[in-house]
Amino acid sequence: MTSLAEKPPIADRFAGAARFGCDPDELPFLGQLPKPVRDRLLAVSRIERFAPRAQLFGGAQMPSDLHIVLSGMIDLSSSYRGGECTVLMMAAGDVLIPAAALYSEPYLVSAHALTPSRLLAVDAKAVRHEAHKCPELALSLARVLAGQWRVALKIILDLKCRSPSQRLGAFLVRLHDASQPGPPAELPFSKRQLASRIGMQPETLSRTLQTLAANGLYLRGREIIVTNRGAIEDFCGPDPYPPATEYELGVHAF
Repeated sequence: MTSLAEKPPIADRFAGAARFGCDPDELPFLGQLPKPVRDRLLAVSRIERFAPRAQLFGGAQMPSDLHIVLSGMIDLSSSYRGGECTVLMMAAGDVLIPAAALYSEPYLVSAHALTPSRLLAVDAKAVRHEAHKCPELALSLARVLAGQWRVALKIILDLKCRSPSQRLGAFLVRLHDASQPGPPAELPFSKRQLASRIGMQPETLSRTLQTLAANGLYLRGREIIVTNRGAIEDFCGPDPYPPATEYELGVHAF
């Protein structure tokens, strides 16, 4: 499936923030940069829209743009022996693999839209050029890289410290807590994608969910319901990492 951005006139070219349609200060990642730098980057940017399952880029592809998620959810994954292994799921405000664009390195993973998504694609050459001259941009990129490394390290710790069923429970609890206070928490993607993110086979997910239901958490459709907080926390074990400070670094991936 191709991206909607490949079908003009949806992929809008624009020369400045006024054509972006919102307050420039609210632009993810770029909003806090000096206005001249931000305007130069916006002048070589475009808005792209992607339908669910559309591919943004493939593994081993060389980046031509730095992608910033404005809305929707993006799956970063790799194919292995006919299967898909999810590495990270990126949400609004996230920057997709900034190191690849910054250092002109090939992508190690592919990116697909999980939901209808809108992204800002900034010319990678312009980003590299401005980063050499603008300390604020260089520090912003370093902040994002640090936050994404924290998320990746937490996933590694989950793999090392928890069983698949404990990883699944802990992940669903984090999704549940991230929506509070507010409406009931819902799984924002399919159960097959959930299995890929946790690192288990889809056919074992149902049995694992039954185990979680016996320990205080279950899925009703896509709604995440915690019936016994103490039981599910005892089952998952204590978190092997500090609270989610990566949000303060502008990273919303999970």
